[in-house]
Amino acid sequence: MKNIINLLFFVLSAQLFSQEIGIRLGNFGDNNVAIDGIVNFEDRTRLHGDITFGNGIGANLLYDFKVKPIKESNPNFQYYIGAGIGTFIGDPFILGVNGETGIEYLLKKTPITFGLDWRPQLNIITKTSIDILRFGFNIRYRINEL
Repeated sequence: MKNIINLLFFVLSAQLFSQEIGIRLGNFGDNNVAIDGIVNFEDRTRLHGDITFGNGIGANLLYDFKVKPIKESNPNFQYYIGAGIGTFIGDPFILGVNGETGIEYLLKKTPITFGLDWRPQLNIITKTSIDILRFGFNIRYRINEL
């Protein structure tokens, strides 16, 4: 339980110091809305965390190891690939590993990002299963940019 509390604290800290903060709507197992945050790094990688709400509370923390423009001529339209962990605190308790791939568009004249992603999850603890139909729509405000 202490590890879960530490994970939630880390995700909450990432939300407070995010360079992008917003919401994610979609299917996350038993939840359907999330507070979504991103911390970008100079090497075009990032931490992507969220806290989900619905029939319980969940948390996901992903490391996007590849964030690249789809076309070099339009750096505002990009894709990303990553992996991480996800948990659901409810009935049943679930802990698993996630993959993440998505596309997003960073508006040029306003600090808003729109994105679509897919996050399949391999649930390991309590309920062993694979959940592949986990899609989301993101709207985030860019607080500061590198």
